[in-house]
Amino acid sequence: MSGSVNRVILVGNLGKDPVCEKRDDDMGYRVSFPLATSESWSDQTEGKRKQRREWHQVVCLDERLGETLMRRCRKGMQILIEGRLRGHLVVDGKMTPWTFTEIVLDSRGCDFTILRARKQTAQRRPAVANRRHKFRTGKK
Repeated sequence: MSGSVNRVILVGNLGKDPVCEKRDDDMGYRVSFPLATSESWSDQTEGKRKQRREWHQVVCLDERLGETLMRRCRKGMQILIEGRLRGHLVVDGKMTPWTFTEIVLDSRGCDFTILRARKQTAQRRPAVANRRHKFRTGKK
């Protein structure tokens, strides 16, 4: 195989509402949110059902996808995302280097699908319009 593939497909639940923030490179805005995935199995020694949850940081750099995420997605919704892995080298306060890995959604074949939505209350609907405005202009 001459090339390589960097593709991640996850199904999980949003841990928080998506947040829009200015990108570090001043090239626009990014939308980010934590996504929880879980796996369960039967423990053969105890005969009990066990479960493990993993948290993933998802970052959207595509304006169209970002606007849709801000408008339609809320904490607790189950979604499927297709993106790619990107690692960052970070140095903490004790000068210890460590790698932070995130799932990136951008314009290169990345997407998301809402699988199970939560009911939206009438009080939440006005906030959705304000969130979209913030993504486009960068204003609160």
